[in-house]
Amino acid sequence: MKGKVIKREKGCYLKLPEEFRKVDEIEFFPLKEGYYLLSVPLLEKAAPVRQKKVESLGEKVIGKLDSLALRKRSPSYLKRYLGKDELKELEKLVKQGKVAYIHNKKFEEGIYVIEGKKKTGSVGGEPNAMANQLFANGYRILEASRDAQSLSERLLKQKGAIMGVRGFDGKYYVVTSTYFKKVWEAISKLGEEITPEEVAEKFSLSIDGCKAVLKLLAEKGDYVEKKGGLYVRV
Repeated sequence: MKGKVIKREKGCYLKLPEEFRKVDEIEFFPLKEGYYLLSVPLLEKAAPVRQKKVESLGEKVIGKLDSLALRKRSPSYLKRYLGKDELKELEKLVKQGKVAYIHNKKFEEGIYVIEGKKKTGSVGGEPNAMANQLFANGYRILEASRDAQSLSERLLKQKGAIMGVRGFDGKYYVVTSTYFKKVWEAISKLGEEITPEEVAEKFSLSIDGCKAVLKLLAEKGDYVEKKGGLYVRV
């Protein structure tokens, strides 16, 4: 098919077949010298598909835990509810301090609680809430001096059951005497040089809890804290 070329001062124009009336634009493809391809607009490139964020195994376990009522977060129930890999991941989350394992008169078997979502209160704030979390987990790490002061005043009558120290990082590390003894017994079984992460890994403890006890041992002079979180027995 031949088409008429209309020459004008500002360019050349080609008279197109009637079927092109249906579109407002056409696509023009140079193939080689003297050869061109004209086409109605091709489909626009599909917008890039947004990659869905892949949920990690840890996030999956926390999500499942969060969906359960507190009474169903016991070890016996979770052994039936979670898969083998998820149970292993749950223990990792406990060591990392992202999930806490607590037990008391109400939950004698113990339950797993997501850090930051405890029913007893938030990280800071009310002295009673902080005290409840301290006795539930065995340790607390406070960043604000006002929180440390409030907790100290709240626990005046229980001084013998509580130990605390302010670290060089400005944080306040508080543990119960029972928790201190538990972690100290674990630490004493290891070598001369240790880190909180090593203790937590070996004995399935919270990293933050081990860090708090080691801070106290350093304050007592039993250990020296070096750079990189390394503690050396004196």
